[in-house]
Amino acid sequence: MASAVSARATALPDDPDALLVSRAQNGDLSAFEELVRRHEGALFGYLQRMTGDPSITQELAQATFVRAWERLGSFRREARFKTWLFRIGHHLCLNHLTRTRPTQELRDDFPTGSADEPAEVLRLRRLSEAVRYALSRLAPEQRTCLVLAEYEEMSYEDIARTIGKSVRAVDSLLVRARRNLRKSLEPARRKGLI
Repeated sequence: MASAVSARATALPDDPDALLVSRAQNGDLSAFEELVRRHEGALFGYLQRMTGDPSITQELAQATFVRAWERLGSFRREARFKTWLFRIGHHLCLNHLTRTRPTQELRDDFPTGSADEPAEVLRLRRLSEAVRYALSRLAPEQRTCLVLAEYEEMSYEDIARTIGKSVRAVDSLLVRARRNLRKSLEPARRKGLI
């Protein structure tokens, strides 16, 4: 098995996790724990933006890392480890989102803030809440592409590998996601809330 793992290690030389992945594939739990430390923040952020619920996010993140550990032997290094990990998280998240429908509504009674709070801080809080709402209204694949592109700064190629679509499909999903996001934010903008 060591020679197969070594051969796979050269598949993507730009993967900063290649050595840790090789060690983890050979049973080194501390190497896998380091991979978890490296990627848990980004994965948690992605899942939080997708679900909007910290407890569900935590469950999905844990399930993602458990599944990654269980399937690490099948990781063929056709993508970077982070992309492969996000693909696992993406599928778990989509399964969750298709079982549940978002119930969050955009509030008209945005916080007014305190007298000593700068207006810009209040504006950013309102904008953040409106964007969270608008993201929750996007179709899951559109939301995934937008979150991965804008928040995780993934390339179109990495997004395509993560969601199992072509680069052209990712481009199309991003165009629709941005258009739908603008449309969802328009009522709040017209009311002067953002």
